[in-house]
Amino acid sequence: MRVKGWIPILLLLLIGVVFVLSPEGLLRIRSIFTFNTKPVVKISMWTHHRHMADCLQKLVDRFNDSVGKEKGIEVSLRIIGDDSWNVFHEAQNRGEGPDLYSSGFITGYANPFTAGAVTWYDDLPGFEEWKKQWPDWYWIEGLTTYQGRVYALPIQVFNSRLIYNRDLFRAIGRDPDQPPRSYQELRQIAKEITEYGDGKIFGFAYCGADLWPLEWMPSQWAEANGDPAFWDWKEGKWAMQGYYRVFDLLLKLDADGSLFPGTVVLTNDALRAQFAQGRIGMFMGEAWDVGVLNYQFPAKFDWGVAPIPTYDGEFHGKSRAMVLAGFWNLNKQSRHQLEAWEVIKWFSQYEVRGLMYEEGIHIDIDPLVIKDYVKKLPQTTGFLEFATTFDQDYLATYPHLPDWERPIESPCTVFQRIIREGGDLMGELKKVDDLWNEKLDEYYRNNPDFERGWNIYPDFNRRTGELGEPLAKPNY
Repeated sequence: MRVKGWIPILLLLLIGVVFVLSPEGLLRIRSIFTFNTKPVVKISMWTHHRHMADCLQKLVDRFNDSVGKEKGIEVSLRIIGDDSWNVFHEAQNRGEGPDLYSSGFITGYANPFTAGAVTWYDDLPGFEEWKKQWPDWYWIEGLTTYQGRVYALPIQVFNSRLIYNRDLFRAIGRDPDQPPRSYQELRQIAKEITEYGDGKIFGFAYCGADLWPLEWMPSQWAEANGDPAFWDWKEGKWAMQGYYRVFDLLLKLDADGSLFPGTVVLTNDALRAQFAQGRIGMFMGEAWDVGVLNYQFPAKFDWGVAPIPTYDGEFHGKSRAMVLAGFWNLNKQSRHQLEAWEVIKWFSQYEVRGLMYEEGIHIDIDPLVIKDYVKKLPQTTGFLEFATTFDQDYLATYPHLPDWERPIESPCTVFQRIIREGGDLMGELKKVDDLWNEKLDEYYRNNPDFERGWNIYPDFNRRTGELGEPLAKPNY
């Protein structure tokens, strides 16, 4: 009788144990013990910086384990790829955009502020005190401020160089420490590499499928020739004919048979993947390519970084190092702006920016970062060749043209058409020049409050890279 009496009790205990060990039971018990704790706020962060994905994830983990744990914030990082613009727009349309996304990401909106894709920090708690720690030169209308209100810090900069396969130079009997300085040298070396490659390796490559390089590599290479390209800071107008010498070089490389096949369908990622496999001798490189070739598509051979060649091998002018805002845009759609603000403040610290420099994946524009917060120089292949050679560049950003909508036709669409079909390169570039500047005149007529003087630097010196002061400064 005693044994039988214990059976119901044992069954009840067994049922209780099963319940406790079930997911529902565990959650119920957890809720009892965490009843008085603050719920964790989840912050979504999207980035298109695939070349620094590993480093960013480490920093996110560090935030989550420190300030995040203390304040009840958990950041999740999402890496977005080539379809990122479409993915972002679809998410915004559904009201499901990320809380934060990487600055420099092109949203596709003429004005991301009025579209609700980005907002400023001015109304967030502690903003004024936070702002005081930064130098006055941080606040640049159109780059870090919108109508005088702060939305970013100027802590990203990208310069251009020649990236080349040093092992292929050795294979053709060339000194890898003597990269080409003139276009003629570059063509000759490209021919020799292509002949050596026997249809499997080509001397040079250009990512002609992507239209975004309009603001980047070809214009930077053109400026090294002393030619204003993309924007003429001295005159305050578009300068599309300046691309001529660079695109003419690419067309000649194609005629030589030295250009990697399929230029008009070759994306930048595909180009770098082919270079990493040893199938390309040289290409127009950008500072972000260091992260790509070390981490995203690791190159298993000896490669190097050299100054931008010029048409005759002589120095004619400094090329533009593009200054961009960074690191995180605050989405106006975010339901957790106070928590996202904590993330922004953490990433903007000098100490964190110093860590990113030490990782060899991010060049900071503020000299104080390198002077006081970098404890060890990065060993990442190619990084210092970009990061420590700013004497070859001048610092600038986009012209300040609020709500400007660019024409579809551009120097890059001209190049795509001519490499496929032939034609008058200079004549077509002049048409683009006329088209863009006619639209610029119309833009100023329709926006009388926007002054031409904002983007005219009459004392700009191409050889020294000194911009001087603009004719007028935006005053909101």
